[in-house]
Amino acid sequence: MPEWILPTVLIAIFVAVMVYANARLGKPRRDGRPNKLPWGMIMVLCVLGIFLMIVHLMNIAGFQTGPEHSLLGRF
Repeated sequence: MPEWILPTVLIAIFVAVMVYANARLGKPRRDGRPNKLPWGMIMVLCVLGIFLMIVHLMNIAGFQTGPEHSLLGRF
């Protein structure tokens, strides 16, 4: 059961960071200068992390993932 805790917590953290990055991306800085952090790229990386954690949870649940188990196989 503990193997479910870390991916679930990481999904929650990725969602929280993604919501924060979305809020920061939508509003300009007070001094008018450009942002130092690329908030759009941070959001994309959070989505990637969420996707990887969902695939990891599916593997823990017993579903087989990967190219050797897909419908199309390896190209």
